[in-house]
Amino acid sequence: MHELITHLVAVIAGLSIDFMELLSIGIIVYTTFFAFYKLLKKDPNARIYLLHGQSIGLTFKLGSEILRTVTVRNMDEILQIAMLIVIKAAMTWLIHWELSGIEQEQESKNGHTRKVKSLSERVHEKLHPETIEAKIEVENETNNH
Repeated sequence: MHELITHLVAVIAGLSIDFMELLSIGIIVYTTFFAFYKLLKKDPNARIYLLHGQSIGLTFKLGSEILRTVTVRNMDEILQIAMLIVIKAAMTWLIHWELSGIEQEQESKNGHTRKVKSLSERVHEKLHPETIEAKIEVENETNNH
């Protein structure tokens, strides 16, 4: 029975890994062509389309690598997967960093400035969205008077 369950888990994990990798490839290829099309049309947001697509594609690829740890049989494979996860996570972080730089650059061109929020502020807003709504109401009341 244990062997059957182990085999079933390996098969399901393998299919899931293949599916997630196909999604990853599809997303990256599609958004690359889409961004290239936008670039030909001289859309200033072409880089943003490309970076968002790469980020989403890499996230799926990262998920497939994490799933791959289920089917690992020896320490060498674990180390290889760990290195791939670290590299892909670093690439994803760099893409997000580049995106935030582009967004700040565009906001400065448009004359808008936005306060860069700390990690703790962003976490607090996610955990307590009602404080954001209260802050907006206070700002609206202040602007109306």
